[in-house]
Amino acid sequence: MHALSPRPRLLGVALAGAALGLLALGGEDPVPWPGDEPPSDATLAPAIETALSRDRQRRLDEYLDAWEPGVQAAGIDVLQEDVDAGLWSIEALAERGAALLEHEFRASDGRGSTGQPEPAQRVHRGRRGGLDGFSCAGCHGRGGPGGAGAAPSNAFLRGDGDDVESAVARNPPALLGAGYVQALAAEMSVELQQQRDEARTRAAEDGTPVEVALESKGVAFGTLEARPDGTVDPAGLVGVDDDLVIKPFGWKGEFASLRRMVEQEALVHFGIQSHVLALAHQADPDPERLGSGPDWEDPDDDGHARELEEGTLTAAAVALALLPAPQLVPPHDPALRERWARGSALFDQVGCDECHRRELPLSSPQWQEHPDTTAGPPVTLDLLRDGQAPTAGPRVQLYSDLRRHDLGPQLADPHEQPADAIPPQLFLTRPLWGLAESAPYLHDGRATTIVEAILAHDGEAQPAQQAFAELPPDAQADLHVFLLSLSVAPRLRVAR
Repeated sequence: MHALSPRPRLLGVALAGAALGLLALGGEDPVPWPGDEPPSDATLAPAIETALSRDRQRRLDEYLDAWEPGVQAAGIDVLQEDVDAGLWSIEALAERGAALLEHEFRASDGRGSTGQPEPAQRVHRGRRGGLDGFSCAGCHGRGGPGGAGAAPSNAFLRGDGDDVESAVARNPPALLGAGYVQALAAEMSVELQQQRDEARTRAAEDGTPVEVALESKGVAFGTLEARPDGTVDPAGLVGVDDDLVIKPFGWKGEFASLRRMVEQEALVHFGIQSHVLALAHQADPDPERLGSGPDWEDPDDDGHARELEEGTLTAAAVALALLPAPQLVPPHDPALRERWARGSALFDQVGCDECHRRELPLSSPQWQEHPDTTAGPPVTLDLLRDGQAPTAGPRVQLYSDLRRHDLGPQLADPHEQPADAIPPQLFLTRPLWGLAESAPYLHDGRATTIVEAILAHDGEAQPAQQAFAELPPDAQADLHVFLLSLSVAPRLRVAR
């Protein structure tokens, strides 16, 4: 079995410290700690050592790769067959996945489609994407590893390759707490599908159509009619696809699992094609998305086959699933604490909680990652036991219903989409946990402040937006203070 390797990564265990700048320097008085009592030396010392150790390892990796090119690339490969055989521990998979998320892809890895170094392509070209990045960590860093992206990190998807106006803008969302999000979505999918199957059984037994109201974890997803012949009419569904699979990743809810999200982002941002995609391309060619090379294992014909192994997708999913959960960090100052309490009450009163549900119950902390092609056993984690601290609880305070909503014409994507695409005005309710560390806001980063984001809401969210707009300035400030407490636990890291 691959044990935990001595290669600590930036995406490793969350640290209990905050910023080194908060410590006393040169005998000066320390900056007041936000929670009144600063962490003890016993807490800070190992946190500092871990951060410095990660930085030393990063530098060593770079030196070794300069000495022997390809060392870093070899450090991200995982064969799914080895995972299936139990040769990889959870810790080692997470370590290898974290290495992938930090890895800066280059032509020798298969970046692009020519086999040679290619310049960045800011605007994507159709479904094929573009070369607008080199690493996952390069865009997901606000608030720490796995965080959101700044405005310059916006991606311009499905464009003509040249004009920003031809594309759909997307700001990189935060990934903290992703394991809990996928686990919740999987439970909700099972519940909805069970309700559909029970309706089918009743319809077959009674010989008449049966309409069922679909609901999971207190979230309504419309209605579905089951017919005696086993077919269903999905016309009454809202906020979910006809397959009743909750897809909690992507601004519009495009991906049900972390591995599918990683696979797609590697393709459209780096031109890195997974072996899973290549296998599907062999069975059902998709040249528009992958290319038309003569070798099915190398669809983009850049001379690099198996650019992203199936096992590496598993490792990346494990690393993301174990990221720490965002935290509620109320202000310590008594006056601000009063405003925070009033703002918390206003969050419900104006109707924010109608979509941004404060919490969803997680029935089991078991998280599973299934392989795509090998029929091997799933990798199983216990999020509360294996996840990086701080973890979430059985009632996950993510501030979302994991459902799509119609946000109206003001926020709708500007271009017509294919017939099978998610309609332009539909977006997933973005989890608000970690909100304070994820500016800019909204799917395209148009809002620089939380207040701007609230006022931009439309469609189904218009009543809550109007209620907020009608609040007196002091009350708006109270709600703003509360929303700023949706943050992340402080972590130490060495800046680059």
